[in-house]
Amino acid sequence: MGGSNEGKEQLKEILERPEYQAYEQETQTASQRLLDVIAQWVKELLETWFPNFQVSDSAINGWIYFFGFIGMGILLLLVIKLVGRLSGEKNLSEQRTFSRTSELAWSSQKHMKEADALAADGQYSEAARHVFLGMLLDFDARDLVEVKTWKTNGDYEKDLQDSNHTLVADFSFLAKIFDQITYGNRPLLKEEFDEFRSRAFQWMDQEGRKEA
Repeated sequence: MGGSNEGKEQLKEILERPEYQAYEQETQTASQRLLDVIAQWVKELLETWFPNFQVSDSAINGWIYFFGFIGMGILLLLVIKLVGRLSGEKNLSEQRTFSRTSELAWSSQKHMKEADALAADGQYSEAARHVFLGMLLDFDARDLVEVKTWKTNGDYEKDLQDSNHTLVADFSFLAKIFDQITYGNRPLLKEEFDEFRSRAFQWMDQEGRKEA
């Protein structure tokens, strides 16, 4: 109890020191000066637009506080939305790429044939998923990555950074779309699928592309 009272006395002593009082006064003065400048600017603007309109300084200050709070609220909502979006994308990237063992047992060529069949049926999102899996299996056959059921696209991107840096940028683009269509239920249009397939085939082995 004695220690608590002693702490309170020390805090009170600090707050009453001249240097702290001067700092607090300077901070308040700077804020007031900024408010006065903004209020004067708003007043002159109103007088220019509405010459016969009379408004008091206190009313202008009230408007500034009101719209300032609204602006801060909008900014806070945008920040929360951005953080949520980034968090959602991070969660997607942490999902396993090969969610089923049977998909890993397929060959790269079989995935590509399945992709073409699904695309012909208008199922572009599912078709793109098979293109991506087939591309990874092609990379595995060429020792660019090591495909495992527990790995995520982030793991495969690290593999590529070690084996072939030129692939990383395109892989990152394709992996992001793969995560969105597989775990985020994003629909894919035909034009988007065509670009996805073209960029995947750009990095696949020539022999595998012929067979597909």
